[in-house]
Amino acid sequence: MDLGGDDRYGDEVVSAIERACESDPRTALRLVAEYSSHWWSQGLQDEAAAAAERVLSILGRSVPVGLDEEYLLAVLHGAASAEQEQLELAQQIVQATTGPFRYSVTVLLWSLVFGPFESAAVVEEVLARNEGGDAWTRAAVELCRGYPGLTSATPGDAAQALRTALGRFRMLDDRWGMFLALTALREIVDDPVDVISEALELAEKLRADDESGLLLCQRGELYRRHGDLDAAGEDFSWALALAEHAELPETAAAAHIGLARVARGCGDLLTAREHLAVVLSRDSEDLEDARYEAMHELNLLINSEASA
Repeated sequence: MDLGGDDRYGDEVVSAIERACESDPRTALRLVAEYSSHWWSQGLQDEAAAAAERVLSILGRSVPVGLDEEYLLAVLHGAASAEQEQLELAQQIVQATTGPFRYSVTVLLWSLVFGPFESAAVVEEVLARNEGGDAWTRAAVELCRGYPGLTSATPGDAAQALRTALGRFRMLDDRWGMFLALTALREIVDDPVDVISEALELAEKLRADDESGLLLCQRGELYRRHGDLDAAGEDFSWALALAEHAELPETAAAAHIGLARVARGCGDLLTAREHLAVVLSRDSEDLEDARYEAMHELNLLINSEASA
């Protein structure tokens, strides 16, 4: 399995993990845990997942003595392909842990991966155990407290927690932390345009094309609803160009639908039809929802033509 790696240090760690998997799985597991913060800070989730999956394939359902949290981190990174028994072992490790986690990144990864499937009370208990950690951990705890669907915080309390997290991540110059805080904040503030714009700037710096495209479509739709069709058209066009370059069909479909709505709003029904035809011509199962939305928009377009 290709574990990837974007820098010299990363390549050395990847090679060490590969070697250790064959001769010393305990060392391989430690490397995954110790390198977790770097993977996080660089946005290398795919590399982290590949490394974790490699180690878990060797360890199976055996948790090495004294490496409970390291095993937990490996499962968190490789959760998408982990066995059910491995997921259950990871949950047992969290339940058996009474103090704070030893690795700063664990509380955030656990909250984002397992938190949505736990009760708000369990999530809050884990967060409370880790709120006295280092500056990064304290920022992560606030992020999780405000993250939609994780705790029972009111919208006001959630917004305050996210703004606190954003400020702390800014002080630490953690762009991914800032990005997560902003993308969560946009879901609960009354007017998210400025929040989305700042998140978009970060997504571009992080070279997160998928996230950039989605944010552009969201901001474009907000502009359209506010009646600023020129700004909406610019965002949807930008999203479409990005999606086609990065081969993101779902984002491209969303951009085409947005451009169709803008064209309809401008009275250019022919252009609107052309954008919708592109979406309706694609038969991928992943675009089923987009085709349904495009058909709905086409019906609105037909009604507009009939009443013209």
